[in-house]
Amino acid sequence: MPKISRNQPAKKRKREPVTFVDEVTGEEVRVSSVLFGFVMLIAIIVALAAWMGGSMSQIESRFAGFMDDTARMAGVSVNEVSVLGLEQDPGLQQEIRAAAMIEPGENMFRADPYIIRRRVEGTHKVLNVRVHRLWPDQVVIIADAAEPVAVWHDGKEWTVVDGLGRVIPDERAGDHPDLVRVAGRGAPEAAPALVNALADAPDVTGDLAIATRINDRRWDMRLISGATVRLPEDVELTAALGRLTDLQVRTALMQRPLKMIDLRNAGRVYLGPVNPPNFKAREIAARS
Repeated sequence: MPKISRNQPAKKRKREPVTFVDEVTGEEVRVSSVLFGFVMLIAIIVALAAWMGGSMSQIESRFAGFMDDTARMAGVSVNEVSVLGLEQDPGLQQEIRAAAMIEPGENMFRADPYIIRRRVEGTHKVLNVRVHRLWPDQVVIIADAAEPVAVWHDGKEWTVVDGLGRVIPDERAGDHPDLVRVAGRGAPEAAPALVNALADAPDVTGDLAIATRINDRRWDMRLISGATVRLPEDVELTAALGRLTDLQVRTALMQRPLKMIDLRNAGRVYLGPVNPPNFKAREIAARS
């Protein structure tokens, strides 16, 4: 009968490497092999970075240069950048072309229309910007000049506002004496809607001196006569101007000696005369 030693240590089993089966090829692949391959790939990338100068950004830059050269050889590099819609203003046309930051010879694949459009819109000088790539070698930028619609007093000076409610840089307010004048916080953004509404109310526009934005919800209009027209909130702006036009045509309301015309309540118009009647004096006169 063999002797059994109680203190004899158990033999360690040799650990088998973890494997998995590729469902496509049916081959068994050891995890250690995958890890080794991944480590080697990292090592190659690092070595390549060191060989090219020591930084990944240089690798990216040189790769981009390589792709540009390849695109040029394949005939898909930018040959022409056209700006359409601004032919009447060659200076602005050239400025928009420069803002696009696309030069002849660049890779057409890197001339991203969305990025170019954002650059052009960032000038705040044009509207309705569209950018198209016409393969293999042309970039076309289509834009409309930002037309001035109002002049805004920001508390310090007068500036010109375009049809999207944006201040137009380098535009002189003195060159636009016939535009609607606005003031107050939020006035530039709301000015285009006001100007559009006033376009349908010419009998009102002729007597308007300045419109002041109130709480970014509505307007007060000061007339040339000195009277203030209190308009309702923006959703009722067009209807209120229609009522005021009707009253002006029928009664010449805005030429009366009034201090205030309140249109904020639908169906009613409150008038504030310059010299309110003295009812007490009338009573005394009636008793005498």
